[in-house]
Amino acid sequence: MISPADFVSQVRRELQRVTWPTQRETIGMAVAVVVMVICSMIYFFAADSVVCFVLEKIL
Repeated sequence: MISPADFVSQVRRELQRVTWPTQRETIGMAVAVVVMVICSMIYFFAADSVVCFVLEKIL
């Protein structure tokens, strides 16, 4: 078992090694996520509409 002070020390050292993204990279990734969510939403809406239409015609 490691002491809480050692744990915090190790966490600080590890965080100094992390390469944090720039603001521009963060915004670019956020935009990419929003675009993918919108594309997925459109796809699933269209697929659901087609399935509902087919089922209504069958039943």
